[in-house]
Amino acid sequence: MQAEGGRIADRAALTASKTRSAVDEIIARTEASARRGRRLEVLTVDNDADAVYVALRIAREKPERLGVALSLLLRNGGNASGVGIGCIGPTGEVYPDAFSRMVTFGNVRERPFGAIWEDLRHPVMAGLKRRPRLLHGRCASCPALPLCNGNLRARAASSTGDFWCPDPACYLSDRELAEAAELLQRFGRRPEDSSTDHRKG
Repeated sequence: MQAEGGRIADRAALTASKTRSAVDEIIARTEASARRGRRLEVLTVDNDADAVYVALRIAREKPERLGVALSLLLRNGGNASGVGIGCIGPTGEVYPDAFSRMVTFGNVRERPFGAIWEDLRHPVMAGLKRRPRLLHGRCASCPALPLCNGNLRARAASSTGDFWCPDPACYLSDRELAEAAELLQRFGRRPEDSSTDHRKG
């Protein structure tokens, strides 16, 4: 996917198994580093389905840590474009994130950033700040939405032309999503509770 001012890898081009393998490798290397006493903060950026996958792995391999892990993942709240993440371009245009330059909310040369960021008259800004988001297709009924928040909207828009369609880089199976729903219910967080606004900040 080409982004104005830069280029990001199109993870949708990877198969689900290759994406899982990549995340597994990141986890393995991080754990090996921790065993050597080197603590790392690792970010897997632009695919919030990773949060669900990591939670499922913790449930299988380290269930005693699942409660804390789910609490942290839910506090993070998944994709934060238009909420805790934004982008101001070189000419002052305000975008939901660095990759979503197909939509602009205004220009900081004309209005203060705070006024632009809190203005919900733009339907995309209003939709990004809404929990749950007004997603279509598989994302709309996803039981893991509290962990992912619909993933990267820029990728959905570039792939389909619709900002609210499913992100094609979601690599989770229906079975995995059902397992995630069970975990969320077990720890007192039901998918329908996702209307709570977990803003990053």
